[in-house]
Amino acid sequence: MDSVTDLHQVHLGHPLDPATLDTLADFICGDQGDKYPTYRSSTYLTQFFQSVGVDVVHDGATRKWWALEVLKALTPSQLEAVVLRLTDLREYKADQAKLRLALQSMNRILSMDGLSVGFSGSRPFLRQAENLVLDEVELMKPTPSTDEAEFLRHEFKESLRIDDLGLDGVVTLYLQARVDEIQACPRNTVPLGVIFLLGSTLEGLLLAFALQDQARFMSSAAAPKDKSGTAKNLQDWTLNELIDVAHEIGLLDLDVKKFSHVLRGFRNYIHPYAQMAQRFSPDGHTVEICLHVFRAAVAQLRASKG
Repeated sequence: MDSVTDLHQVHLGHPLDPATLDTLADFICGDQGDKYPTYRSSTYLTQFFQSVGVDVVHDGATRKWWALEVLKALTPSQLEAVVLRLTDLREYKADQAKLRLALQSMNRILSMDGLSVGFSGSRPFLRQAENLVLDEVELMKPTPSTDEAEFLRHEFKESLRIDDLGLDGVVTLYLQARVDEIQACPRNTVPLGVIFLLGSTLEGLLLAFALQDQARFMSSAAAPKDKSGTAKNLQDWTLNELIDVAHEIGLLDLDVKKFSHVLRGFRNYIHPYAQMAQRFSPDGHTVEICLHVFRAAVAQLRASKG
């Protein structure tokens, strides 16, 4: 680190820890809306890095892993510029609520390297983090959500079937086979497997609905666009995009949209390094939440058929 100023400002003089970089890539991509204030599609990933002087262009690779590789190649001063831009009020067009979320998440991330972000006026700077004590560790844990309890209170008595949704017969066979496998899995012993199956089956289910009603999905205000401003081909949509559009056109209620994104985030831990970075260790309770989300999504999709 360089010399400390009166504001206890420091400058990054060494690479960040791999775990810090991994989580920082999550922040930049912004897939988890409850943690990170801005979702960045391919175009906006390119724009973000170029805004801090990093001349790269997203090449269509998986966004998280592409962003991580870019971060690994940066110099310490470039990494510092990335961190400070992500906690700059200008990045969020003066939206203080987004800045507050950005600062909370960034300081959790930087704590792994003994750093935090402070402010001089409205401008962010790096500083040494305060000594970590037990109370601070507790504050870094997610606050128990009453939303979760309320959401889980709803009971689904009907069997989990999707072969009555009126979808293409061939894809229905494959989707129902996955659902049957999910229900047959011992949830306490293979929680990761069940979660991955639930996430991928939800993606297949929403895509099947989109293919059946292409005009409505493609014309949605939330439909992902390419560089020309044209809606992308449905087969290129991510689960994140399918969830958002399904909500926007009225197929999924807000609570199911919100918790579907939680399931989507868990599904992304199919990558071992992502799981390791977040220390994600699901159990039977985690599976029950994810299964409840899936059941709620199926129920609402069924209801949309009238």
